[in-house]
Amino acid sequence: MDLAEENHAGSILSCLPLKKARSQFRLVRDMFQMTGTNPCLAEFCAEEKIRCPETPVRHQLCPASPEDAGLFYAQTPEKDEELGAIGHVRIDFGHNGRGGFYHTWWPRGPEELNTQEFRDELDKVVNDLRKGVLKDLPSMRRYCYGSKGAIAGGSCCQNYGFTLETGRYLYRLRCNPIEGDYQCYLSCFDKQAQQMGLTEQGRQSLQNAADPTLPHSYEWYVIEHINTPERQVTHQLPLEEAIQLYAGLDCEDKRLGVTKDGIAAVDLAIHWDGREWLSEDRLRMDEFKDDPVTAEAAARLRQVLDESPAVGRVTFASGERWNYTDPEKYLQAVREELPCHAATGFRCETLTDNPEVRKAVDDMLCGLYGEENPRQIEDYGGTGMTMGGIT
Repeated sequence: MDLAEENHAGSILSCLPLKKARSQFRLVRDMFQMTGTNPCLAEFCAEEKIRCPETPVRHQLCPASPEDAGLFYAQTPEKDEELGAIGHVRIDFGHNGRGGFYHTWWPRGPEELNTQEFRDELDKVVNDLRKGVLKDLPSMRRYCYGSKGAIAGGSCCQNYGFTLETGRYLYRLRCNPIEGDYQCYLSCFDKQAQQMGLTEQGRQSLQNAADPTLPHSYEWYVIEHINTPERQVTHQLPLEEAIQLYAGLDCEDKRLGVTKDGIAAVDLAIHWDGREWLSEDRLRMDEFKDDPVTAEAAARLRQVLDESPAVGRVTFASGERWNYTDPEKYLQAVREELPCHAATGFRCETLTDNPEVRKAVDDMLCGLYGEENPRQIEDYGGTGMTMGGIT
């Protein structure tokens, strides 16, 4: 619809796909009215009472730029080292593009880059993409043909490239949407290794950063509006100044982290998609897991997050704690996690005075035990609630 040349008044969110990948028009049944609003997809789906797509926003793909086309194909070992390459996943969908999901891992970098932290994240990324572009060959075709990710270099058909960036890793997905060949390659890069070139000197610097007997330097940074044109990074801050900057930012995507000895970096506090939490990535990295300065900073940030305004908070037996600033996201978390509370130690604490949110949580808690909530919306005028708002 965005490609329509006439009467283009804005983008339209619809639960119905266009009839063809390149269609510009669709017959709208019943009344059609422009609202003049700018809802996000989750808000639109909630308002229309339709299922929201399952692929998380954190794992959405960005079309490749033409000048980066070469980075989606095989590189020399020297270039792979320069880019911080870890390896790539080769994927095909089997017979008729619907026969399965067959994949092979091909290492392309030092084994020390293939950490458990990376493997855990790669599993999440691939599983999320399998709900969309990597569901099957027809899904890939629809995704590619409706995108602007066409890249040069394909030997027998048009290839498409997409990038996905997380805190530490960069993923480049090359799609080859035809039968009879491997349909895609997901190349994985360590941005930290890429920045250092991870030469022998760079590897030694990382080892030194993990050595508690050596002196270390720390610089704190704040990132805002990640994966948007407004992205901004403020480096070389003292911790308290970084905390003040982070706490004062009014944006949905912000992070506070630390760079140690100018080589190792990790995000500590993360606010994303209506949820805020203290990342545990530091506990999986040799450079930070036993570092007293980082541990002290994490404790300080925990205090800051606990004092920040929030709709609700959920905790787990593992020690994970998430603060929610978005009521719908909080209710969704309770809805999804509550059935597993016996195994995960899940608990929720409703912090808002909003009676609709408090009652919705109580409804779910009562429903867990096969009961109906005896309280009506009028009964939620007070404060002082405990777990789920039940006093």
